[in-house]
Amino acid sequence: MKFSKITFFATLLTVLTFTTANASFLVEQYDDFWSTSLAALENYADVNDASTSAYWDIIDFTDDPSGFAGDIPGSNPWPSAAEAGITGTGATLNQTFFAKITGDFYIGENGEYTFRTYSDDGVFLYIDDTLIINDPNEHSEQIRTGFLDLLIGIHSVELYFFENGGEASLEFTLSPTGGTFTHFDYPDYQAPAPVPEPSTFFLLGGGLVGLSFYARKRKKA
Repeated sequence: MKFSKITFFATLLTVLTFTTANASFLVEQYDDFWSTSLAALENYADVNDASTSAYWDIIDFTDDPSGFAGDIPGSNPWPSAAEAGITGTGATLNQTFFAKITGDFYIGENGEYTFRTYSDDGVFLYIDDTLIINDPNEHSEQIRTGFLDLLIGIHSVELYFFENGGEASLEFTLSPTGGTFTHFDYPDYQAPAPVPEPSTFFLLGGGLVGLSFYARKRKKA
């Protein structure tokens, strides 16, 4: 099918006007290193490249899918295990590592929000550079919660999870305090795409008019 210049500009205008940006998080896994110290994890990530990385809207990982359910059913393998096609709690790639998870999400209504981690082992969570979950311990599956008042707009996540033997699981969800917990792929947390400046629409509109005139002129010729 021939894709004309007019069709291209019309499609571009539609995309600029109506699309939304996903609340995608970068999940970076660092193999063969772990620590109960947040500072040690931050420093290691600053000076080393991740072993594997992937983008996810749903932060729900485990090496024990038959035993770990979290709050919301369903989970995924960790990035390094997924890349290697390895499963199980005894696999080397699932024994000692940490993950750094970063990204943005959108809040459409002012209020207090609750952030929940369900993990084995420990986890540290920053929201807008504020540490609201501080769990520097090795343990079996446990829930941690943090609370923060948020205004309408874009907010940031920086989460560190560490694993040292046994099951490696993490589920990360949020809710308006007192509401239902969901993953970050929930439509309410998707960030609206920036609306182009009026001058952008003017230029695109002018381009469409010019292309239309040009097409008519060629047709007459």
